[in-house]
Amino acid sequence: MDRSPPQLEHIYITSLENYLSLLKSEKVRDCYSGLQLLSKKEKFQDKKIVVRSNVAEQIREKYKVSKRAFYGANRDVEFTSQTTLDVDGPGQ
Repeated sequence: MDRSPPQLEHIYITSLENYLSLLKSEKVRDCYSGLQLLSKKEKFQDKKIVVRSNVAEQIREKYKVSKRAFYGANRDVEFTSQTTLDVDGPGQ
């Protein structure tokens, strides 16, 4: 009997422009905790937001906040160092 949790659908953020358009489309405040605010939206409750690390750093620089503040505020978001994300995978 398999008791593993169900796989979450993934939303991939691969560029700063992608992030900003997602904030705008979901009417989320443009701030350094925007990723966390997105993850709490009803539309994303059963999805996992995945952000490339270099994009996360661009977002962090945009708001000029420390790493601790940025990553702490966005703790429910997954960050990956992969340069290519499987954007054709589940959820796309």
